[in-house]
Amino acid sequence: MIPSMIDSYLREHRLRFEHYVHPRAVPAQRLAAAEHVPGARVAKAVVVSVDGHVALAVVSAATHVDAEVLRQALHAQEVHLVPESRFADRFWPCEPGAEPPLSMFGVPIYVDADVAREPWLLMRGGTHEDAIQVDTDDWLLSERVRIVEGLAAPPVM
Repeated sequence: MIPSMIDSYLREHRLRFEHYVHPRAVPAQRLAAAEHVPGARVAKAVVVSVDGHVALAVVSAATHVDAEVLRQALHAQEVHLVPESRFADRFWPCEPGAEPPLSMFGVPIYVDADVAREPWLLMRGGTHEDAIQVDTDDWLLSERVRIVEGLAAPPVM
């Protein structure tokens, strides 16, 4: 079940969404498989630190965040991934690793340009059993998301 705080936020901000429930799926690629959607349509939120400030970088399920691209795009001194143990409380009431990329958490959101071109996206709904589908353009506008070209890097083999 989507945490009530997230459900309320989506409704109050008139961000239309569809809610889906699936078996527990922790990796983003498993979420894509559980919901029978291409990994390119899964908006994977990754917690990053930009010059000491928490932000969300959103890439597709099959890719990773290219911290150097984000650092250059933001003219930052330092960008690095943040371990779950260091941010779990920041995104309460979400399970660690299941935070949706929503402005309700008070952090900037950056999205890979390829993800931003998808007509709709599937994202975590606060748990590893819940997903929400949103219209990409509505989400970009509602959540004041900044698009970053090349933010996603292919997975390391």
